[in-house]
This record gives sequence, C-alpha cells and structure tokens, in this order.
Amino acid sequence: MPNQRITGLTSEQFATLLTALKNHLTWNKPAEKPHKLTLTQALKMTLIYHRHNITEELLASIFSVSQPTVSRTITSIEKALARVLKPLMKPMESALKTPGS
Repeated sequence: MPNQRITGLTSEQFATLLTALKNHLTWNKPAEKPHKLTLTQALKMTLIYHRHNITEELLASIFSVSQPTVSRTITSIEKALARVLKPLMKPMESALKTPGS
C-alpha cells in the first residue's frame, strides 16, 4: 500500500502503466547519453509531482538529481503518457456525450 499513498496507484496499476510506457517509449537510446533516472523512477517522480504538487527542487533533492533533470524528465513522461493514454480517452469521451449534443 505505500506506493498507493505516494503515487495514487496500486502496485499493479503502476506496473501496468510502466509496461505500457515501455512499449511506447525507448528510454535509453544507444546513441544518446543515458538518463540519470530509470524509467521506473521517472514515472514515480512524475506521479508524485502531480499527486502532491511538490516543487521540482524538492523532487531533485529526493531523487538526487538536478532541478533541470526533474523538469526534462517530467516533460518526457507526460508526453509519453499522453500517447499511451490517448486510446483510452476516446471511449471515455464517447460515453460522456449526452444524446442530442
């Protein structure tokens, strides 16, 4: 349960989301400098940022990276999540439409 309090997701939900991200995102590309955080850490950081509305400076301290690294990481994960979750939004949008609208 500690993950759920921190990220808002159960361990199973977090694992499912992480797997979906891995299928849509190449986190460490061979020709590029490796990220300072693993994909798991990056996802956790992004979820904590949004759930608890804490500063990038505090996240930098918690994860032992710089504030610019936090900013770049959150931006990358947000973009990837938008792509991963987009197919799920269509059925929700259709279900929310009222007849005659």
